[in-house]
Amino acid sequence: MRNKKAPRKDKRQAIINASVSLFSRTHDVKRVSLEDIAQEAGVSPTTIYNKFGTREALLYEVIKVLAEENLERNRNIVRSTIPFPEKIISILSGKVDMAAKLNSEVVDKLLGQDKRVAPFVNQIYEKDIKPLWLEIMAAGKREGYIDSSLDDEALLVFLDILQAGFKTKPDLLQNYQTKMRLIEQLTRIMFYGFLKKDIELFKKENS
Repeated sequence: MRNKKAPRKDKRQAIINASVSLFSRTHDVKRVSLEDIAQEAGVSPTTIYNKFGTREALLYEVIKVLAEENLERNRNIVRSTIPFPEKIISILSGKVDMAAKLNSEVVDKLLGQDKRVAPFVNQIYEKDIKPLWLEIMAAGKREGYIDSSLDDEALLVFLDILQAGFKTKPDLLQNYQTKMRLIEQLTRIMFYGFLKKDIELFKKENS
């Protein structure tokens, strides 16, 4: 059934909202036509062409909105007064929830597999995500959850390695419900490492 006609000033947002809704309900984003999106948004297909130009351009804008909304959510969590463990849990649960709602094509693009989206993903990673992780780590050090002897440089290099690794495994968050044990184990390795007991890995010789 066609939605009520969206007010002129809200049409762009209505189109993006409709796209997110339809993309999350199909296994193949390519099967969602501009006509489907127009009907869901309560606008004409011509309006979509006028505001976005092409279906690919619309998908690109949807991805930007989703990434920026997720970033803002995480920024609010990090700068809140909740304890450090709750911040980490909230950020992780938000990422899983977001992945659950997105189609594989959108996930692939968000993970930098698309040539048009990759520059945006890289920019937001360098400009926003890395500084935000430094804030998270600073909070963890203040509350005694993170080793205060660890340098920020080591953290940033580690994040770069993780970012590069995810680009090689874009299917990791697809159908994530069937991979929860793997995701949980990878998350534990990320935060705790492989070892259950401490080993003095780098013995310092007596001077």
